[in-house]
Amino acid sequence: MDTVIEYRKGILFIRLIGNLTKETCPLLEKEVNHIIKEYQIKNIVINLEKLKTVDMKGINILYYIYELSKKNKGRVLISDLSNEEVRKRLKKSRLLNYIKEIQNELVAFKLIQV
Repeated sequence: MDTVIEYRKGILFIRLIGNLTKETCPLLEKEVNHIIKEYQIKNIVINLEKLKTVDMKGINILYYIYELSKKNKGRVLISDLSNEEVRKRLKKSRLLNYIKEIQNELVAFKLIQV
């Protein structure tokens, strides 16, 4: 899995490419945990446009990112969720009850007023 991280206008954008599984989660957790805690990041957008698959461990790391943001009094949004298999897994896990799904990253700027 590859991760592209960008901080723009008060929002941390995390773009996931490939598979978010138990094998790849530790790398994402280490990278994101460091950035969010060190810089007290509040608002996060997780772009899943190029995510091919996710397992329960991957869903747990997305929830962990949500919890980190919540501690900083921020919010997390999921954007560009185009893979139907990934969508089914996120809905089944109820993750989308906590993290709002949005159409694309541009919508994030409208929803998150910085």
